[in-house]
Amino acid sequence: MRFEPRLLDEIRARLTLSDLVGRRVNWDRRKTQPGRGDYWACCPFHQEKSPSFHVDDRRNRYKCFGCGASGDHFTFLCETEGLSFPESVERLAEQAGVALPAPDPQAARREKKRAGLAEICEMAAKFFQSEFTAPRGEIARNYCEKRGLEARTLFEFRFGFAPDSRDALKSHLAARDVPEADMIEAGLIIKPEGGRPSYDRFRGRLMIPIQDDR
Repeated sequence: MRFEPRLLDEIRARLTLSDLVGRRVNWDRRKTQPGRGDYWACCPFHQEKSPSFHVDDRRNRYKCFGCGASGDHFTFLCETEGLSFPESVERLAEQAGVALPAPDPQAARREKKRAGLAEICEMAAKFFQSEFTAPRGEIARNYCEKRGLEARTLFEFRFGFAPDSRDALKSHLAARDVPEADMIEAGLIIKPEGGRPSYDRFRGRLMIPIQDDR
């Protein structure tokens, strides 16, 4: 089911993220600054001794600098309670006192398609991240080092590298049973006219994925 962004924003606005997350973690008193909406704790998603899990109430986002887990109210509920996204919206909407619209079959089909394409883009982002740390990603790493980018920044913003190859990503996704038509629709590969074979859109470049707060 597709939910309007303004509906999700209203739910977030009515529920403080630190209150929701605080049911699962103990905040670190030394690093946490409640007045600034800045909270730190040991991550609920992996074992650690030093708090690297951060909640920012101003942005309604959480981020673990240890394991990389990140998201918002809905993501947290999905990850900690095993709910689907629609289930998490229903649960939090009830807590926030926000009425949900009646289901729309056409909207549900569109959302299923959108979610599928988003998953393919996520697979591509992870591929580019792995290539960034691989031997052929050295040119990208050297560039980032010359620009003075810290490892924490590269990790947080998920820097990646698209190999200088016409089919590196295409082959990677095909091996995971992603249809070529979906790769094209996701904007990851290009299909030329005249029956020529498709090829990767991004080649030999640094990649920084756009991450949707929602």
